[in-house]
Amino acid sequence: MRRLLHRNNTFHATLLAGIMFTSATETLLLPFSPAKAAPTRNTSPSSQSPNTARHSASPHPHGATQPRRTVSTSPELINVSAALSPSGVTRHAAGGGLIRVQTAPKARSTVSQDYIAKQAPAQNAYNFAKMMPGVVVANTDPAGHEKSALSMRGLTQDEIANTYNGMPLSSVGGYNLDLAWIVDSENIGTVSAQPGSSNLDTAAINGSGGMFTLTTRDPSRKFGGLVDFGAGSRDYTRQFVRIDTGEWGHSGIRSFISASNQHDSFYRGPGQESFQHLDFHILKEWDADNRISLIGGFMRGLAGNEPYWSTTMANWHKQGWSNQLARYYNPHEQNTDYWKQNWLHSRTYNILAPSKFKFGKVRFEVTPYTAYNYKVYGAGTDLGNTVYYGNQQITAMVIPGQLPGTNSGNAESYSSLNEMRGGVVTKATLDLGANHPYFGYWFDYDNSTSLTGFTGVNRDGSPTTPWGWSSKSLKMPNGQNYYTANYSDITTTHALFAGNTLKLFHDKLVIDGGMRVTMINRNATQRLPGLPYKIGLNELQLLPQLGGHYQINRNWQVFAGVATGAKAPPDSYLLTTMNPNTGAYASKGSNSVKEEYSISEEAGVRYNDSLFVGSLTYFHYNFTNRQISTYGYLGNQQIAQNINGGGQTSDGVDVELGTRPFYHFRPYVSAQYLHSVINNNIRVGNDYLPTKGKTSTNAPKWTTSLGIDWDNGTFFWNFNLTYFSRQYSTFMNDEYLPKLVTENLTVGARLKRDTWLGRQLSFMKSPEIMLWVNNLANVKSYSAINSVKLNAHTTRGIFGSEISGSAPTYNTLSHFYAIVTFRTGF
Repeated sequence: MRRLLHRNNTFHATLLAGIMFTSATETLLLPFSPAKAAPTRNTSPSSQSPNTARHSASPHPHGATQPRRTVSTSPELINVSAALSPSGVTRHAAGGGLIRVQTAPKARSTVSQDYIAKQAPAQNAYNFAKMMPGVVVANTDPAGHEKSALSMRGLTQDEIANTYNGMPLSSVGGYNLDLAWIVDSENIGTVSAQPGSSNLDTAAINGSGGMFTLTTRDPSRKFGGLVDFGAGSRDYTRQFVRIDTGEWGHSGIRSFISASNQHDSFYRGPGQESFQHLDFHILKEWDADNRISLIGGFMRGLAGNEPYWSTTMANWHKQGWSNQLARYYNPHEQNTDYWKQNWLHSRTYNILAPSKFKFGKVRFEVTPYTAYNYKVYGAGTDLGNTVYYGNQQITAMVIPGQLPGTNSGNAESYSSLNEMRGGVVTKATLDLGANHPYFGYWFDYDNSTSLTGFTGVNRDGSPTTPWGWSSKSLKMPNGQNYYTANYSDITTTHALFAGNTLKLFHDKLVIDGGMRVTMINRNATQRLPGLPYKIGLNELQLLPQLGGHYQINRNWQVFAGVATGAKAPPDSYLLTTMNPNTGAYASKGSNSVKEEYSISEEAGVRYNDSLFVGSLTYFHYNFTNRQISTYGYLGNQQIAQNINGGGQTSDGVDVELGTRPFYHFRPYVSAQYLHSVINNNIRVGNDYLPTKGKTSTNAPKWTTSLGIDWDNGTFFWNFNLTYFSRQYSTFMNDEYLPKLVTENLTVGARLKRDTWLGRQLSFMKSPEIMLWVNNLANVKSYSAINSVKLNAHTTRGIFGSEISGSAPTYNTLSHFYAIVTFRTGF
């Protein structure tokens, strides 16, 4: 304890010294600063599409933008940008990189490297979106490796289409997603959120609540690289190296490869985590319209298991953050909460080849992809000698190391997911003057197998096989492996889409509309006796969209649109789960589940000048068959559960505003007001809960964020504050997640090459050191709702019966955490 207190005091002292030093430096430099240090840029948002913006700057050899001078369409405005950081910080992006000029006919926010590079490495991409209007991001650990949750406008991440350079990140089977394990944060180019709906060409079947997109940086044109090292709280250490090959001769091919290695302690209590990651990107580019890419990432990780990061409200008031795994194993007591029996092992890869070509007036885009996901969740379990295999009672189960005179023994229950998927997204666009018709096709094949079995425990408490190998699983007396879940699911998806983009009045008016038809086939096989062996489901999604924007003048743009969205029921709706101790059903599957369907309308205005970038959006949603994904437990093992929330109506307003630099400051602010209600009473047995008119779950009335970035080229700091009001965790509104304010801070310095020390260390290119602090005020609170319930307390139904309640669970907020990172280019 003394050592821990000393470590925390050290980081607090370092933090305070950094703030005081930066403030003093700012005071000294201010008299020599220009009255307005903001280089202006092109203020016509219609002059640059998102795709054009992505390739408008020549990549710097070390991942940044080369110095350039671009004359805009307005003769008096000149765009000047120069990268100072090897990670790509330009000091010119509006709002410190938290806002970008948009042209889509929908609400959309984008974060760039100016913000991402000033956050601690190793974070998942959701963390970079937490400042956007209406976005709530909650982690159980600072980086989001162990568990991370995202919601937009009150809609959770399983209702949000997640894509990576055009590839679907969420599997179409169960919407499984571990965003922290896709790509290292140093290789992220942009992060965008589109809260209204996904697009016609989005490769996803769960975009009823919007879209989240992630892109990688392009390889540099010259040889170079980036190295960073980090150390911090909870024994955190991390090393990262990236090498850009530059152009291969005169072939037009360039590439990068990177590797990272991270170790730290479980965020709650004892235990050691480790993550190893490898990324690569090979690019052949003829011009901005013709390029072929090959992008890949491989990950191996070990993290704490999720159930111990979620807690009921009663348990939180009783234990708080002391709800932890055991540090030691007692073979005489066989405690199942020993940390080595409760962890997650994972191996994943994602490989894709996004490419585009232009043949005369035809543009063609194609993205083939493949992905593999193997995860094993371990949970210490007290397993009896008499259990159920499906509906069959099994006696005389042999449990290694069982204590004499007992009828049960310590085993590790493991739940493994083995998933392979692949597919292709294609799109063709014709240039017919004012009309730009497009059409495309998406195919996806997802094959996953899930097992819940048991393995023995060694005398030191470690499981015999943490990876859940079949050969080391516990056997029944007949020699077969004993499983409490054994099923596979094959999901095949075909989608056709077509639309047209109409541009009029010299591209001031742009109208886009079309239709998408998606056909989904699910085929599940359950291999336990007493369960339906085969169960299937066919689904059809018809999703029309129409929207547009009009450029009133150089500063003002208006936009409006209407879109439909859908979320197909995941495979967990089909599957039946049984309690191994009683043989009773824990959950029953069904193939008569209706898909979630949404109709959304948006209208807004955008403003952009030499200092300000901002937007204001009104939105309205109407949902039918609202699907709520939640969780229950069999012992320590978490199982999926689902609730049909019926109809829901949501109205609200989004606003965000950022500035370009003045006196080295680039502030940003966003806010959202949300009014969301349940439209009907929900059936429970032969009665109905009186939920009509209640506030929807996971829907805070207010969310706000404030970001302040100060960077004079040598010293920099970045402060982020986020707030959300209460969120109800039950449909009856009889329990809620309290309001929460969180604060993060970054303080750093970089060495300029034109200084004496910079010349002595010329082999390093713009070295910098940075201190990042999570939860600056060390707030002790929940961070997100883990499992939504119908009612927390016994409630009288519409017909007079008493309906018993069930306690929701919550994820706890990660506490004060500090990381120091040294970074340099070469």
